[in-house]
Amino acid sequence: MAKRLIISFSVVACLIICGSLVFGYKTEPVKSQDNIWNPDSLTVIGKKLSVADIKIIIDSFKIYDHVRTKNQKEEYLRHLIAESKRQAFNWGEANAKNILGVLMRDRAEYAVAAELHESALSLAGSDTLIQIYALNNLGVVFRRLDKPRIALDYHMQALHLSEAFKGNYEVATRSACIALNSIGNINLALKQPQQALEVFNQTLEIEKKIDNHLGMAINYHNIGYAYDAMGKTETAQNYYLMSLEQNKIIDSDVGKAICYNSIGEVYLKQGSSSKALREFERAMSFARLSKDNYYISQSYANMGKAFIAQGYYGKAYEAFNEYNELAIKIKSGLLVQESYKLLSDYYEKTGQFEKAFNYYKIGVATNDSIVNEQNTRYLNELQTLYDADKKERQIDLLTIENQVKTQQNYIIIFVAIIVLLTLIVIYVVTQVKAEKQRTELRSSLFRSMMNPHFIFNALGSIQSFLYNNEPQKAAVYLGNFSKLTRLVLKNSNKSLITLEEELETLQHYLEIEQMRQRECFTYEINVNDDVELDFIYVLPTMLQPFVENSIQHGFKKTDCKKGLKITVTVTQSNNYLHIKLNDNGVGINSEKSTNDEQQKSMGLIIFKERIRLFEKKYKKTVNFVINDLSEVNENETGTLVSIDFPLIEPHD
Repeated sequence: MAKRLIISFSVVACLIICGSLVFGYKTEPVKSQDNIWNPDSLTVIGKKLSVADIKIIIDSFKIYDHVRTKNQKEEYLRHLIAESKRQAFNWGEANAKNILGVLMRDRAEYAVAAELHESALSLAGSDTLIQIYALNNLGVVFRRLDKPRIALDYHMQALHLSEAFKGNYEVATRSACIALNSIGNINLALKQPQQALEVFNQTLEIEKKIDNHLGMAINYHNIGYAYDAMGKTETAQNYYLMSLEQNKIIDSDVGKAICYNSIGEVYLKQGSSSKALREFERAMSFARLSKDNYYISQSYANMGKAFIAQGYYGKAYEAFNEYNELAIKIKSGLLVQESYKLLSDYYEKTGQFEKAFNYYKIGVATNDSIVNEQNTRYLNELQTLYDADKKERQIDLLTIENQVKTQQNYIIIFVAIIVLLTLIVIYVVTQVKAEKQRTELRSSLFRSMMNPHFIFNALGSIQSFLYNNEPQKAAVYLGNFSKLTRLVLKNSNKSLITLEEELETLQHYLEIEQMRQRECFTYEINVNDDVELDFIYVLPTMLQPFVENSIQHGFKKTDCKKGLKITVTVTQSNNYLHIKLNDNGVGINSEKSTNDEQQKSMGLIIFKERIRLFEKKYKKTVNFVINDLSEVNENETGTLVSIDFPLIEPHD
């Protein structure tokens, strides 16, 4: 799922630069007999175009404008969109809108860019390439707007499509590079530069093999970021310079602006403000050529820092003020926050402490509105679940392999020694079969408790709380889900656990389901004072299947306003633990008539099999009865489960 998959992205430029790959592939020029268009021609404007003409022009854009829409041919694209609409040619309209969306994004017109990419996505039909381009570019747009959760959703959709894509090798390779870059940048944002460095180096090797200068420029720069984050500024500087060389080869104004800004920042950290200012001024010249307000704003910010270091406070104020105005125009929360902080620093340096304090407060308020710590926790939980699932699958695979090898050995021994080892083989096979049965039962229990559908519902509930701006509920839900997962993983290989652990697991499950059902039911867990929770042992997750049946089936067709309730009562007498689970749902007799009976019966079958193995091992009897309350009193509805569990010691 996710490592430390929705966060506050502190390396915005690294993430944005990945979006350049969307139109960064090489295409052989498409030749036309009439040569209707080339990058320096205006003859296409105002002319009626055929579908073939539109294809030629779209391919020409991919040839001549694959480096960040440098030539800014908006009028061509508008005409292409209009002509594609006239011809009802969705492919042409979608591609033109995707290219125009990149152009609008580079002008910081993010709302227009998002609308264009959304429209391209709706026009894509079954064209996977257009879908991938649109989704990745939407992700870049929302990164610029400091909405990492939304951006990540789009990038994940694009990644899934890329993994399933069966087209040409080069596109598949580029899709892999985009995925690797995204993972690396997430590691950087989580302050894990070493892990990010490993990923960027992998991507760089791929880009070198396919001789992609744009990809090499991106990855050299990302590697520089990683070394910079590790405090190795000299090494970072070398990689920034290598990135600059690649950007010069492809003549990317945006790429040059990014590199010169990064080089200047290293000089500034080293105390060379004059050298830093020279690099920032170079960055500004290329940023203005690209007409990209984002990088223009970054150049103003860096120049202001250099002026502060040199004591030129008037020039610093002008630069910081320009930065602030552009940040507000771009509507980037992170940039606005940083611009107010820099203005606060300026006023502090010049002795205007009241203004410094006021701007500092504005910056803090802006920061509070954009920083969402739940993003990191959400990604951490996703990765934890992913790692646990991965380990579980590895264990299952090893278990199967060992069983196969063991059976083969038994056959060889049986054939070789025949009579002498017959009894031994029978004994071992019996033991293996019993152990296999216990292992499969534990596995079935674990899968029934933590099945993909349950995890999907849990993650869906977390996402719902975040979308509904309920971070507190999301945090509580995530905490309960994390504790439940930990307890289930911890107890899944145990034969017995304490009653206290069982009730704790049950309580976390009930709280999760109660929140997911939007408080549609209540519950109570009542334990008599004479019950010693720490010294009484029961089967792991013994009660959960019955509670799950009450929620999923007993309450399924019942109005929430009825006052639905689950009551668990625990008492002790005559060397037995007495547990009663009572709900006021539709009742077990009513449930039997539904299509869910097979799923519900599976939980009961697993429970009965576990009881059978328990009784066989401990030579004690477990009694349990399930009653429909309407059979006792026709005015009542619901189900009552009564379990009498013998008191035992784990070593009995």
